[in-house]
Amino acid sequence: MLRAISIENSAKLHIRKIKSKRNLCNPRNQESINSKNNAMAYEINKYLINNDNSARFLLGFDNTNPLFVIGVNPSTADDKKPDATIRKILGYVLRNDYNGFLMLNLYPQRATFPQNLSKECFIDLHKQNLQNIKQVFATHSKATVLVAFGDTIMVRPYLKKCFADIIHTISKYNPKWKQIGSLTKNGNPRHPSRGSYQPLQEFDIHKYLE
Repeated sequence: MLRAISIENSAKLHIRKIKSKRNLCNPRNQESINSKNNAMAYEINKYLINNDNSARFLLGFDNTNPLFVIGVNPSTADDKKPDATIRKILGYVLRNDYNGFLMLNLYPQRATFPQNLSKECFIDLHKQNLQNIKQVFATHSKATVLVAFGDTIMVRPYLKKCFADIIHTISKYNPKWKQIGSLTKNGNPRHPSRGSYQPLQEFDIHKYLE
């Protein structure tokens, strides 16, 4: 069973002037999400998990111009607290003039270490993930999608097939594909939490799937 949390009455995800470190989503590393004395608050209005919270399908703040992000699998971030990956994504949102973000994954199983992902793909879980991804893209034609799973996609053979299925599912919504800097040595789009901030570049989705 899925449990959807839609926080409609929360204050909007926005850029605010820093008055105290409590406004930062990562006060221990202020520079990682700051730009010209602004910081992005961590406020969530889209959060979709399964009944026992072992899978997360969607996390973010939906707005008029959100940055979609596709990772490998969710770790610990929820509607109250970000993890390292989400903190870095907020920095990319802030630096590239988006007003929200929507975090999706190739496979929705929670695992802090991707090596702990199930050895085989559970088809029902994968289908649920595709269904939820389709629903969110249905309201965002021509959205920008940051592909950011790094070499972790190589941890399980089924993950690249999951990505191909996602591409097929959302292609009719004409997404604009982006990557962080150059590809890794293994030819994969970089993970956001690896290294410093880099420019977002066009991602050749067709070449990647060859």
